[in-house]
Amino acid sequence: MSFNFSNFTKDLKSFGDKLSTEFNNEILPLAQRTNRIVQERIGKVNVDDISQLPSEYLDLASKCNHIEQLYKNVLKITANYENESYDYPSNAQESFAEFGKNISTRVSSLSKATTPAEAQAALINPSTGEFKPPKTLYHALSRATDGSVLTASAAPTQDPLIKALDLYSSNLNKIANARLGQDQLIKSKFNKPLTTTLRQLISQSNNIQKKVDQKRIDYDLSRSALASCTNAVKEPQLRVAMENAEDEFANTVEDAINIMQNVLENARPLEEFLELIRAQLAYHKLAAELLGGMVGSFEELIDENAKLSAGGQASSRESGDFDI
Repeated sequence: MSFNFSNFTKDLKSFGDKLSTEFNNEILPLAQRTNRIVQERIGKVNVDDISQLPSEYLDLASKCNHIEQLYKNVLKITANYENESYDYPSNAQESFAEFGKNISTRVSSLSKATTPAEAQAALINPSTGEFKPPKTLYHALSRATDGSVLTASAAPTQDPLIKALDLYSSNLNKIANARLGQDQLIKSKFNKPLTTTLRQLISQSNNIQKKVDQKRIDYDLSRSALASCTNAVKEPQLRVAMENAEDEFANTVEDAINIMQNVLENARPLEEFLELIRAQLAYHKLAAELLGGMVGSFEELIDENAKLSAGGQASSRESGDFDI
């Protein structure tokens, strides 16, 4: 196949024209905008030469930007609810093989929740059915206080300490599971909606604000070019360019106002924070009820233990034993 120099020349010219067009339409304007931004920020552009944006636009932009900042700040914190072990003691060294069999009889299979009452996270691996001891502070404390560690030395039905530990361990396990339920609700009903709002709604506001800035700078550059023109031949062309830039700027601002109004109408921060409160309330309410209920039980067990101790001492004295 012979080399066609004519076609090569045409292709090369076409490629060169394409590069030239891209440079004139994209790279050069970008460089000019960047330079203009720098000049404005360092105060080398007269304030009167910087186009002012409508107050309605500025107000809407401020509200959208504040919601974005709020969501990002909160998500930095609430993202921790997606990490099961966020409160797990770093110095805990548990033997899960030792506790696994005993605990696995006490916990139930948990699934995704839609209400606080149903909210529990999965403690059993759904694919293998293998028990997975949860790594939370209260689960660790529940395992550490399991009364079974004392059953070798006394009958569990008689020893008040073993009764108390079993009660405490069991209730703490329930509180720990409720905490996992809270976390699941926060993940699905708070973190996920906020993340979706940031990606789908707030991003629209950010994009249109960037476009407004770009059109404003283009308009101001065209005004500046026309004002500094000393060539009567070029002046009509520059005036047309300025008028077109002005129209584009005005239309983009109008579009931005409509888009940001839509963003604010569809963002639901109050409703989303209510879901956060409900999830937290369900957990803390259950925790308060269980902990409060144990107070009376422990007071009774303390009295029972005192009576047993008194009875034991009386029996020892009757048998002739004495204290040294």
